[in-house]
Amino acid sequence: MSKEQIRDENKLRVIKAAQELFISDGVANTSINRIASEVGLSPMSIYRYFGNKVNLVLAAWRDALGVFYEGYMQRYNERAKGLKNGYERCVAAMEEYNNTYMLFPEWYRYTREMLSYTAAPEGSGIDIGSVFWQFYDKEIPLPIVHSLEEGIADGSIRADVNVRMLLQLIVNAYTGVDIYNDPNEQLLPIDELELYSKLIARYIKADT
Repeated sequence: MSKEQIRDENKLRVIKAAQELFISDGVANTSINRIASEVGLSPMSIYRYFGNKVNLVLAAWRDALGVFYEGYMQRYNERAKGLKNGYERCVAAMEEYNNTYMLFPEWYRYTREMLSYTAAPEGSGIDIGSVFWQFYDKEIPLPIVHSLEEGIADGSIRADVNVRMLLQLIVNAYTGVDIYNDPNEQLLPIDELELYSKLIARYIKADT
């Protein structure tokens, strides 16, 4: 194995260990020393790989969102193969997003933790737009945008649906319901998200 391969492997090990510790203990409470101990590397090695903790947090978050998106798209694409029209694909896109949180419930706490850290003084160097909103402004909504447009074209979705407005509503639901809600509330975020999805599905369906 080359030095570059070893470096890349070690960086990924550090990222995965950091993600687990961020979820269990919180970002602010997780030190570079603790992460180094977890992966059997020196703290100096981690600083060499990432420069500082903020860069490691960014790398861990970007990797986590990438995994989230890849899993979501894999399940959606597989399911979409057997669907007949844009309406069915739009509903599937929303449901598979919800299913991602059913499969990985720790994502609620992890994402809230990461967003809270960016607002703290220690996380002030994090460019949230280059990580979080990259996925929620572009990648994650794409299946819904495409299926809405297809559904309007094939007649399965109401012709008067404003795609841009509806997309904003869906993104607001995704980021507002499943991330910012108080975890101590009796109604779980996934329950609210499923309710929004059903209401949107009912609203956009063309009269037959």
